[in-house]
Amino acid sequence: MADFAKKRITGDKVYFVLNRHVNPTNICVLSCKFCDFAKKPGDSDAYEMSIEEILDHVDDDIHEIHIVGGHHPTWPFEYYVEMVKAIHEKAPHVQIKGFTASEIDYFQRRWKVMPEESLAILKEAGLQSMPGGGAEVFSSRVHKILLPGKANADRWAEIHKTAHRMDIPTNCTLLYGHIESFEERVEHLIRLRNIQDETGGFLAFIPLEYQVGMT
Repeated sequence: MADFAKKRITGDKVYFVLNRHVNPTNICVLSCKFCDFAKKPGDSDAYEMSIEEILDHVDDDIHEIHIVGGHHPTWPFEYYVEMVKAIHEKAPHVQIKGFTASEIDYFQRRWKVMPEESLAILKEAGLQSMPGGGAEVFSSRVHKILLPGKANADRWAEIHKTAHRMDIPTNCTLLYGHIESFEERVEHLIRLRNIQDETGGFLAFIPLEYQVGMT
């Protein structure tokens, strides 16, 4: 079905991007049970990247830089703005895809910056699109067990629709292969389909298989 829909729009043409993933920090206030990436301040393998270190990953060969990271307890919102601005100034040809809906939600909860405001400021700095992570799977049952305290399905959808209204396209994802049921996978896909029908703002759907010790 996805291939049929794609061919209606672009025929046999295919596209790719050469991107670079940058995770500015793995320090995170959340404690999602499936996450092997997040660390707490003081952990031996916790890290924080400076803007200069991030810029070392930006070169003329890439088309896109993909930025996601932990929900850092003390980094101010302005740090993320300066990060985007510095990347855009160094490589204006590179598309900056940054910050999950969960991170945008955290900017509001931690720094009282509403999504409409944070997205407008980040867009002005050079942000062009958003990744699709953060919701994992929309099921409230799974959310309560695996990721309490993280932006829920309604919040994720609200932030993505806000981005779409602001001409910031986004990806969407599904983290599968953990405790979710087949029915919950289908419900997730239907909700994504409904959002796309409403806004047309999704660039791509990316299914992410849960991998023990690597997610």
